[in-house]
This record gives sequence, structure tokens and C-alpha cells, in this order.
Amino acid sequence: MLLILFIVIHLLICLCLYLLDSMGILKCSKMVFVLAVLIPVWGLLCLMILEMRSRGRQEIREEVGIEKLKINDEIHKSILMEEDPAEDKVVPLEEALLINDPSLRRELMMEVMYSNPDDYVEQLQQARMNDDTEVVHYAVTALAELQKDYDLRFQELQHRMEEFPDNGEILEEYLELLAQYLDSGLLEGNARELQLRNYSNLLGDKLRRDGDNLRLYEKKIQADLMSGEYNQAYEEIKRVMDLWPKNEKGYLFLIQYYAAVKNREGITETLMMLERRNIHLSAEGRGVVRFWGDGREKKDEAKKEEDGT
Repeated sequence: MLLILFIVIHLLICLCLYLLDSMGILKCSKMVFVLAVLIPVWGLLCLMILEMRSRGRQEIREEVGIEKLKINDEIHKSILMEEDPAEDKVVPLEEALLINDPSLRRELMMEVMYSNPDDYVEQLQQARMNDDTEVVHYAVTALAELQKDYDLRFQELQHRMEEFPDNGEILEEYLELLAQYLDSGLLEGNARELQLRNYSNLLGDKLRRDGDNLRLYEKKIQADLMSGEYNQAYEEIKRVMDLWPKNEKGYLFLIQYYAAVKNREGITETLMMLERRNIHLSAEGRGVVRFWGDGREKKDEAKKEEDGT
């Protein structure tokens, strides 16, 4: 009698489980459901345990999801702004300077001022020409603060250099700051040219102090080419080619020099020199050779066509 009662109760429980599964209430897998039907008591116990664990994980996921949904767009944007207010704002700032929306322009300018204005010097330079006087004021203020910061750092390093004239680390720190200053975009016209020459002179002092160094020569040649000191740059390029005849750097700088002085024949001769000496080229070097080599080939083809006619 007890066995029959047990079987009836088990069948009723299985029927309830089937109904719950059909209604989508049960979250456990079909295999566990079959286990509960075939193995009385223990199968049902396993199903209950797995169902409780499954529902526990679901509640955790739903709770996190609900918390995310509670954050509306405005709050979410403000949280992102607190981490980096001006991140990804370069294009919006440029667009805001062109549209007739004073509030947007001023908001973006304030974000730039309170984040990293040294990353937006070009945009700040453009903002100085804006019709909105407040935007102009923000831009001028930000640029002035940047300039002031550089001036203070230069004064401190110059004082240390005067106090310890033989300290190479201070000179290296000064050169790094000067290179950063030149790349910042704050300098224009004669001021930039003067600082480029100052940078070149300091690099020359370091070369005389430390001896021949390819990295220093690269920086000095680049500075001399940018400042228009072509004769000095040419002598340094020849020096690099003499010291490191198998290194591509000297040849690439020579091509850059001839391009600056508009000497096409010199470029062609340098390309031929690279071929004769079998100089190993990096990806950058191959790109330079390909660029100028294509131009040479096109010119040669045009000349052949002219001679043929």
C-alpha cells in the first residue's frame, strides 16, 4: 500500500514538474528533468538543488542589469567625462567652432582647459580666431597657461645647468623638454626658428661632449633641415654616411636634403648609390625609395617618349 502511495505521489510530482517545465518556470536542463522522473527522491532533490543555483545566478545577472538600466544617458556621459573630460573631443571641438552654438563651444573649451590642453594646441590656436569673445578668451588663457608652464620648467633647468654645467643628465632633460616644446605647436614663425637653432646648438654640444652618436646626429640633422640650415645639415649627413656607411639613415637624410633644396639629380644619384652599395632598407626606407623611385621611372619613361618622337 505504501509503495502504491509513493508511486502516486511521485507521478503527481512528475506531473507538476512537467507543467512547470511547459510553462517555462523551470530553469534547469531537460536532462535533470528526466533524472528527477526516473530516480525518485534523489533525482527530485538534485533538480531542486540545481534549480536553486540556476535561479541564484539569474538573480545576480538581473540585479546587475537593473543597476545598469537605472543609469540614464546623461549620468553615464557625466561619469565618462569625469575620467577624461576631453577624450575624443578633437573633432567635436573643431565642429563646434564652426557652428552657431555658443553654449556648446564654451562647454567644450572649458573641458579642454580642465583636462590636457597641451593635447589640443592646434584646436586652441584655431579657437583664438573665433567670433565668440568668450571662446577666444578661454583659448588665449589656456595657451598662456601652457606657455607659462614651459617657461617655468625651462627656467628651473637653466638654473640647474648653470649650477652643474658638467652634468650630462640635466642637459639631456633640457633637450627632451625643448623637443617636446617644439612639437607642442605653441611656437610659430621666428620664435620657432630660434628655438630650433638653440636645439641644434645644444645637440652639437652634446655630440662634442659624448662623441659620435647616431641618435644625436639624427635629431640634429632633422632640426637643421627644419630650420633651413642646409649646409650644416649636409656636412652632418656626410659625417653619418662616413661613420655608418651600411646604415640607411644617412642615405635617407641625404634624399631628404636634396628634396629640401629641390635637387632632383641628387635624389636620383642617392637612389643609385643605395643600389650599388646594397644597403639594407627597413620598411620606412623602402617606402621612401619606392616614392622617389617611382617618380624617377616616370620621368625616364617620359624622356624616352620625347626622344622617340
